[in-house]
Amino acid sequence: METLKWNPTEEEREIMDAVWMQVKGACEKLKEETNAQNEHIRKMLKEMADRYYL
Repeated sequence: METLKWNPTEEEREIMDAVWMQVKGACEKLKEETNAQNEHIRKMLKEMADRYYL
């Protein structure tokens, strides 16, 4: 099966940037308020992506 490469539009890139800034801020706040390390946050984000987007 052939996989198509997605090329986002400029508007989609802007949306992704805005979402990324929100996610990044939430991750930083989580690290400040808990003992979560980068590896924990990375695992959490992967689990969320796998759950909702696979």
